[in-house]
Amino acid sequence: MKRTIKILFTTTLLLLASCYESPFSSYPVHFVFDSTISPYNQALTPGQYICIRSGNNAGQYRLIDATDKEHTINIPQIQLYNPFLYGLGGLIIGTPNACDNNLWAFDWACPNCDRARHRIEIDRVMGHATCPNCGVKFDLNSGGIAIEGASRPLWQYKIFGTPNSLVIQN
Repeated sequence: MKRTIKILFTTTLLLLASCYESPFSSYPVHFVFDSTISPYNQALTPGQYICIRSGNNAGQYRLIDATDKEHTINIPQIQLYNPFLYGLGGLIIGTPNACDNNLWAFDWACPNCDRARHRIEIDRVMGHATCPNCGVKFDLNSGGIAIEGASRPLWQYKIFGTPNSLVIQN
């Protein structure tokens, strides 16, 4: 009897563990920035999001600020030894409208399409993002959950550090 209970308990645990899907992406990401300077500080304002992806040239990346203005940023020489990685489609960094003031980092690519070229388009007024390929709409202010269409939530990345030196990585 005890052996049967142990087998049932172990099987139940394995089934429950296999149903859990981590919200964090396994796509490689490593990005370091100072959130106290512009335009990075825009991401600390509730409801504002900045987007980052690799640049056209080595040693650069592209940043689209909260006003939709694009900047080409040269990577500081000190950072070149540990290259920046941008996940699958790039990064969306911001603070939701909620009161907790926690900074979030999402992958810019649609998790439903799972292709780098299928970057979601951000409605900066509503805090929503829509995939132009499959049409799924996500709520950036609620953890990147799908609010129209069927999809898993946006992939997330972990953020570490102090406001003067934040690191996004997995």
